[in-house]
Amino acid sequence: MPLPPYNIYRDQLTSLYHGLALWEPDPGNLYSSVSVGDVGYVKEGYFVRMFNVLLAWDDPLNRQLCVPEPYEPVDLGPFVNVRESRFYGRDYCSRFVASHENNVGVMAREPNDPAGDKSVSYRCRKLGAFLSVPHDGLRQDVVRTKAFEDYIRDHIDTWFNVAQRNRLDVQRMEDIILVSGCTLVTSWAVAAFLDNTLDAEISLGTQAVENGGANFQWRIAGEISAGVERKNSLQQSTGNPSQNQCVFIRGFRAKRILFYTALLKAAAEPLPDDPDNRREDEIQVTRVPEVPNYRDPLVGVLDYIAEKCPENTIAIAHDDDLEQFIEEVVCPDAVEGFLRQNEIGVLVENGAAILHDDDEIPVPEEAKVIFYAQAELEGELIPLILHPALSKYFLKLDMNNQPDYDYDLPKEEIDSAAMHPPMLSITLENHQGYPQLINVQASNDTPSIGVTVQDMLKAIHGDVRKPSRRREWTKLRAEERAGVDTAFRERCKTEEELGQGPCRIDYLCGRNRLQVFSKISPDGVVHPLPTAPPVEPLDESNAAGPSRIPIR
Repeated sequence: MPLPPYNIYRDQLTSLYHGLALWEPDPGNLYSSVSVGDVGYVKEGYFVRMFNVLLAWDDPLNRQLCVPEPYEPVDLGPFVNVRESRFYGRDYCSRFVASHENNVGVMAREPNDPAGDKSVSYRCRKLGAFLSVPHDGLRQDVVRTKAFEDYIRDHIDTWFNVAQRNRLDVQRMEDIILVSGCTLVTSWAVAAFLDNTLDAEISLGTQAVENGGANFQWRIAGEISAGVERKNSLQQSTGNPSQNQCVFIRGFRAKRILFYTALLKAAAEPLPDDPDNRREDEIQVTRVPEVPNYRDPLVGVLDYIAEKCPENTIAIAHDDDLEQFIEEVVCPDAVEGFLRQNEIGVLVENGAAILHDDDEIPVPEEAKVIFYAQAELEGELIPLILHPALSKYFLKLDMNNQPDYDYDLPKEEIDSAAMHPPMLSITLENHQGYPQLINVQASNDTPSIGVTVQDMLKAIHGDVRKPSRRREWTKLRAEERAGVDTAFRERCKTEEELGQGPCRIDYLCGRNRLQVFSKISPDGVVHPLPTAPPVEPLDESNAAGPSRIPIR
């Protein structure tokens, strides 16, 4: 008996790097729409929302299916942490599905009308699936996912107990999903090819409507209707359809590792139905054949992690973990075998275990460039929270990059406020040999933003490229000059660069991985003072220092 269409569809579209594909995107009046922060599970191809951990535990929206135990909502920090991007309206086909547009089909496209109707035929000789989206949709994703990773580690046991207590259809802890991303559209059509022995073909006529909806019409070639399952969104007769149809979700799942070795051993023992293991007074039950078990590829990843971890550890995996290895295997369910064959590393930290790239080298302390950001109000230092892009990403300072280099950071991060509370100006100091303070001014007048991440990076990049001045050089001791000279010569690759002389970055003696902290932490702790006072700015245009004005 073949797998149900929703499992084939889910498995086949996993390789498209959009996350877990939902056979039924419509929330079906269970909730308004899938959202970042939802906790739930997938049943027969649709997502069942239990509650949302970005809302208060007793929010009315969290009491529609079950009542969660009291909790503190996820703290995403003071900075923008959800990225929104465009999801293009087009066809998304699995590996073995071929498509071509029909000249004359169910609905013929009007000449020179890009928004007109179309008819497309899809053919597949193996298992396959496709999603057709007539209009652009919205993709939402958490930018910094560590908060979600930590949160599911701390709460997965409670969530599983809630599901069991409320008799929800959650058989295993790893069935529960903490949603960190979703893709929403207004209209859709999906199909799954169920039989890998048939050469199946199906045509879809689509009449896109300007309000975001669409009319769909299907035609199946030949007498093989049993080999193809399909469905589509309904066209609303009035009004504009909502962008609440979720075609993909992305999220974390977790599994507690308890007596794993014992479980493996028990699995190898004789089963009750084994004739050699029966008692005379035992009643034997023969099960009616059921739908074949579906093994979620991400559950396979969790099982792999579990095998390599001590008991009472939480194994955690994300849909992005599959994307790392999909290209290396024929199908998603082969990822687990690939992990074993290549002995992919596992990192255990703070009671959680995740996949870990052994080739990833941690940033050594001697490579870190640490700047302390300071601002004052009425002569008092203001505690600041620095954006993670500045404090945790260890961005590499490279003289080959232009001052406005954005490190390929998403727009939501590069344009975000660099600190909380936002400031119109800030001063950076360094106690690792950097010769000057760096003054950073906001490039905008928006009170709620102030200095942005881009402002900070641009100011630092611009300053480290400045040539060394005689006054800076003469203040160095002999051994310090030797260190700067060595760093300068190692950095320069051409005679032209050598001829330009040392720059300020050379005073860092090879340090190039950026970290920015607050001079005074949010809990009032002042970072240790340097052994020598920082050098005052030279007589440059900004030598008088910034106007330190906090934004309320």
